[in-house]
Amino acid sequence: MAVTVRSEGMAPYRQTITAGNHTFFSDVTPEKGGQDTAPDPHQLMFGAWGSCTAITLQMYANRKGWPLEAVSVTFNEDRQDNRPLIRKQIELQGNLSPEQVARLEVIAEKCPINQMLLGEKQVESSVILK
Repeated sequence: MAVTVRSEGMAPYRQTITAGNHTFFSDVTPEKGGQDTAPDPHQLMFGAWGSCTAITLQMYANRKGWPLEAVSVTFNEDRQDNRPLIRKQIELQGNLSPEQVARLEVIAEKCPINQMLLGEKQVESSVILK
């Protein structure tokens, strides 16, 4: 799986992101020198994390035959002690028992993006001049 990000050159910080057959964009706000034409990188990251969380919960509930009707995941980022503080709130809709809700809370932490962001990782990075 390859995801490629290229600067457009047309707008100061707008980026074109290509993932498989999909193309989307990233930018920053005018306060940061951008034009706010697309989500910023933090918003994209939270969108990916929330999507992964919701999909993970939906797949699990479907396999169990549980009546999960909808999932909503909201992120808020603040600073505490000069460090990012991320608050993740998951809202579930459906006729779920307290035991099912408790199990889904555990399963939410098993989403692959959650594991990648919070777990141990190895990143190899290189810079190439073309």
